[in-house]
Amino acid sequence: MKQARTLSDKDRKRLLAVVAQRRYAERDRAMVLLTHLAGMRIGEVAALTVGDVLDRNGDIVPEINLAAHQTKGAHARTV
Repeated sequence: MKQARTLSDKDRKRLLAVVAQRRYAERDRAMVLLTHLAGMRIGEVAALTVGDVLDRNGDIVPEINLAAHQTKGAHARTV
């Protein structure tokens, strides 16, 4: 089975530069980085809620706990 192509640092920088020009740049940058750096699938990113990524004080959580319904294959995992 072929391995999926990954972004080089140069490609990632170019992608983030394009994203920075978009209407919802901060949101889009977060989605790109979650898929690239955390290894999340786009469906997992789309299933996230504010409560998944922020704690009660509004701080970003160090780990995101994905419930089974948020993942491919219905297996809960932590990223």
